[in-house]
Amino acid sequence: MDFSLDEEQQLIVATFRRFADEARKLGQQADESADAGAGAARSALAKAADLGVGIDAIPEAAGGMLSGAYSHTIRTLRGLELGRGCAGVAALLESNVEPALAAARWASPEVAAALHSALAGGALATTTHDALGRLTITTAASGDLSLDGTLGPVPALADAAHIVISARDAAGPVIILAPASAFTITPVFPSGWRAARWARLDAKAVRLPAAAVLTRDPAAQHELLSWYKLSLAARAIGVADFAMQCSSNYGQERVQFNQPIGSFESLARMQDQSETATLAGRFLVLSAAAALDARSPDYPELCSRARDFAAGVVRRASIDAVQIYGGYGFVRDFPVEKLMRDARAFEVLAGDEALTRVLARRQDAASYSPAPAARS
Repeated sequence: MDFSLDEEQQLIVATFRRFADEARKLGQQADESADAGAGAARSALAKAADLGVGIDAIPEAAGGMLSGAYSHTIRTLRGLELGRGCAGVAALLESNVEPALAAARWASPEVAAALHSALAGGALATTTHDALGRLTITTAASGDLSLDGTLGPVPALADAAHIVISARDAAGPVIILAPASAFTITPVFPSGWRAARWARLDAKAVRLPAAAVLTRDPAAQHELLSWYKLSLAARAIGVADFAMQCSSNYGQERVQFNQPIGSFESLARMQDQSETATLAGRFLVLSAAAALDARSPDYPELCSRARDFAAGVVRRASIDAVQIYGGYGFVRDFPVEKLMRDARAFEVLAGDEALTRVLARRQDAASYSPAPAARS
């Protein structure tokens, strides 16, 4: 597979690498307080609007920028750069993609048009997956839904007008598009992704019309989660890449015993191992993006493994970066303590990939029935 970038892709990478510097400043502001986080979020959305972020998955006819098929490869390249800036800002800027694509793919024309019009006008939407089964969904004979339970924290939900919920009911997988106003939304302020405008969703006998169900097709849920997981993976690798850049620079600047600490064998090995894993993660997410764009049969597994691998890479890279900085790694005057806090969210969002794959294999094994032996 050729991983070289064409001229358009190179321009996208260069543009968002420059934007990442601005996103990093906004992320640092968001770390100061909840009010600063809200201001940083608004600034990020305003600055990114000029680059088409937030409307790139909305059809041109609805005021967006999408003409033809959506390119997950381009989104992956963008996510790699946004992750280098600020994970919280990146999550906020990417939040509209899944709802916009899901509405175009599975909603009625009326529902899709309403959502796309709202997003093109500056509204936000977000996506969550009920991986732990905390939401109880009951379907009436009329097709109307009743929802009870709690989800979250969910990034972008504090400012979102709509939410796409991937869950299960008694009949199996279900994807729901609902107005955020139908639920009780409580903003929360975790230690990581402070600019992402997190919130918790509480549903107490919430009633939704049958039209809120986008689809019950299990393949559709795999596709939606593949979009989501691949985006998470790309941003995680971006964070890991920036962590390695910071620690490499510090290793050359910090001198002990008349030599840069980056030349010490233990630190050099630590740096090298995380750089190798980060590079491998980059190739894996690009490979998964290519498979998703090509509709290859194995794209759900590739996206799942990419997200799983990237979560481990960013966890290890951010910890290694803090260790290379030593005591300074825990001080907010230096960037790596924030990167270590940001890394955790990549592990918990969308559920436990490895466990999901193990359970799927157990189910396949339980349903296995050997062919009858041929008679001699």
